[in-house]
Amino acid sequence: MQQLSLPSPQKKASHLKKDGLVMWYNSTNKSKQTAHDTPLFRATYKLYLAWYRRCETLPKRDRYAIGQKTENLLLEIMTLVVAAYHTKDGSRKREILSQINLKSESVKILLRLAKDVRAIEQQHYIDYESRLQEIGKMIGGWMRQTQSSSIG
Repeated sequence: MQQLSLPSPQKKASHLKKDGLVMWYNSTNKSKQTAHDTPLFRATYKLYLAWYRRCETLPKRDRYAIGQKTENLLLEIMTLVVAAYHTKDGSRKREILSQINLKSESVKILLRLAKDVRAIEQQHYIDYESRLQEIGKMIGGWMRQTQSSSIG
């Protein structure tokens, strides 16, 4: 069995449990936010986890079509959120946010399709749809913020 090495005590590293994950951080630098700390990333991450678990119960023919495509889009959204977070150029950031918005809309369509072909139950569809609405609001807010910061 392989032993895990913990951070050295000089760095005063600690861990905390956030959204079911153990995350290490340097206690001398608690205020530094990363892309993973943003509400948009966390909401998309939670939706991905819920969808991933649901995919195991999908009928086989839907799992490898609708299920896999939805899973891949959610992974792409998370990757693009990280890219947008680290992009300083306002024009490029707006392009990335637009891509995130487009992929989010595609996920909505696939989830509706999954419901309509009865691959997922109505209650799960409602849950996923409400999560996507919140994600859409976050994307829209970030797009407006980026737009207004380029004007002023």
